[in-house]
Amino acid sequence: MSLDFKIAISGGIAVVSFKGKILTDSHLDKLNTEIGTQTLEKTTNWIFDFDELTHINSSGINFIIRSLTRSRINCGDLVLCSVKGNVKTLFEIGKINEIFSIYSSTSDAINHFKQ
Repeated sequence: MSLDFKIAISGGIAVVSFKGKILTDSHLDKLNTEIGTQTLEKTTNWIFDFDELTHINSSGINFIIRSLTRSRINCGDLVLCSVKGNVKTLFEIGKINEIFSIYSSTSDAINHFKQ
């Protein structure tokens, strides 16, 4: 299984729900285009929900860091939620958890933007 995703936008916050694996840049082409379109439409706050993401490698980590940079350039932010299993372990080893705000649930991540 490769990568599937869904984007839900509400109140200026986009929640991207990931399912599957991020193992190559080609898995991210469609999502990268969609994020670019939404950024042009002024969506600047993003939540990446990794509840159903089972694997990620350097391509995926590079993508989320680029997405964070893109959102901050546009005066927004990107937070992560529901990071678990292999993905959580990799984030801890790579110290990714020190770069991003990570929440246990989507509702907690949404509250990040309401503060």
